[in-house]
Amino acid sequence: MAANSVNRLKPAHETAALTDYFADLHIHIGSAQGKAVKITASRQLQLRTVICNDAPRKGLDIVGVVDSGSVLVSAEIEEMLAEGDLVELEEGGFIARNGVLLITACEVESREGVHLIVYLPYLKSIKEWQVNIRSKVHNMKLSTQKINASIQDIIDLSQHLQGIFCLAHAFTPHKGVYGMWTDKLADKLGEYKAKIKVLELGLSSDTDMADMLSETRDITFLSNSDAHSSPNVGREYNLVRMAAKNFHELKLCLTGQDGRGVMGNYGMHPRMGKYHRTFCPACDKIIADTPPVKICPWCGNFRTVMGVLDRIVEIRDYEFPRHPGSRPPYYYRIPLKDLPGIGPMTYNRLMAAFPNELELTERISVNDISQAAGLKIAALINDLRLGRLSISPGGGGKYGKVNKMDK
Repeated sequence: MAANSVNRLKPAHETAALTDYFADLHIHIGSAQGKAVKITASRQLQLRTVICNDAPRKGLDIVGVVDSGSVLVSAEIEEMLAEGDLVELEEGGFIARNGVLLITACEVESREGVHLIVYLPYLKSIKEWQVNIRSKVHNMKLSTQKINASIQDIIDLSQHLQGIFCLAHAFTPHKGVYGMWTDKLADKLGEYKAKIKVLELGLSSDTDMADMLSETRDITFLSNSDAHSSPNVGREYNLVRMAAKNFHELKLCLTGQDGRGVMGNYGMHPRMGKYHRTFCPACDKIIADTPPVKICPWCGNFRTVMGVLDRIVEIRDYEFPRHPGSRPPYYYRIPLKDLPGIGPMTYNRLMAAFPNELELTERISVNDISQAAGLKIAALINDLRLGRLSISPGGGGKYGKVNKMDK
């Protein structure tokens, strides 16, 4: 169906009433139109699967698909619009039959080697994005392409398309802007630094760590899954306050306007992240010495993979975090599948008893969980809520793990 003839739904008259929604704004697509999109993602992770299966299972109201610039994914979006499975909203975004809001986005690797996300409001925005980058990438079918454009160029294109610009997994040594490119954004970007309003924390950091840098004070933090498979959709998420589910409201939310805003970041403990501490590939060991660690204390190797904690300690302005008044709380969460004692049978029993994972993790009483799955599982989920789990740190591409606890 032509871009100018898609089914549009005019939003209802908005009131001042605001509603909280759960959102995961960094999800990859493994395949579309029967072909690979994100090479490192599961081929079973498809657009319809994310919207119709993964989001309801997790309890997400909003999903951000960051491979929408792929011509394969945009073709599937057009098919879903033509079939009525998606409706394009007048104020941006796409609503599915089940009420899940799809936010389309494009993740790219800039000329500097860092990953960036641009959230886009309409199908026509995606089409214009594709026209602009076609001569700057190698393959329009694949995701997270290296683009012959600078960070400033991508910021300019995002503003031209009325999009939302975001620094992806900003602190990781693998393509994070702080992790591998600069100590200070202002030093490299000059006046463009003021145009950066949104930053994704990544799995190996949290609000406390990021707020040890002075220049992040006026930036909104996101905690997203960066899912490459269905089980990981929603492993990190955000509670966002908006007047309605659409792109315009999300933009107000991420820039903190008119009472909208991110009300909570829910993410894995940084120790669970696979880049949390420095790793020595020669020794195949994670180094847990006092940060920052840059050289392996065992073999003297200089070619270590510097951990996120180590990097932040190296470049921080403050010894302790200084949160701005607008910063929401950060809640440590770990997916049910990664908790010791919750295997497939227990997980299925829990999902049969309760609406979705987020309801179970955030709202269901411990007593009700106990009745459905037993005292040990109820105590485990309560420990998760209270941040009492013992975690062995990750590093060098290996995730941390929750240690078994005797009850």
